[in-house]
Amino acid sequence: MASWASGVSVVTTRRGDLLYGLTVSSLASVSADPALISVCINNDNKGAAMISESGWFAVSVLGDDQQDASNYFAQSGREPSADFVEVDGSWTRSGLPVVAGAIAWLVCDVTQAVAAGTHTLFIGRVTDAGSEAGRGPLLYWRRGYRQLG
Repeated sequence: MASWASGVSVVTTRRGDLLYGLTVSSLASVSADPALISVCINNDNKGAAMISESGWFAVSVLGDDQQDASNYFAQSGREPSADFVEVDGSWTRSGLPVVAGAIAWLVCDVTQAVAAGTHTLFIGRVTDAGSEAGRGPLLYWRRGYRQLG
């Protein structure tokens, strides 16, 4: 799978007063009508349980200058916290955190959680979204970050 180039996103969720986020490359569009997306998360990650319990998540599509955000949310062993520590965040209208300056973001309600081996495939109905023009996406290929161009 290292030969598969993909965009880099951060999936975030909130349960009560605690926030958690993780870097993913498994974001996919599922349906245009209704607007559905999927993310696949390892069950050993705290994010999988928090999304299952809260029933919602947000996705921040990272820009080509946001490698630090990707690296922060890719660190294992982090605990849910009241705020992001090393990365600037912002809040969506619904109250979910997203990475500040992301080139796009989506807020989703979980419609299905499908067990898939060591992972859970979460399908979410998009309830809110936004984007910023002018920057390219952060890409990941062959175990390294890449940029378009």
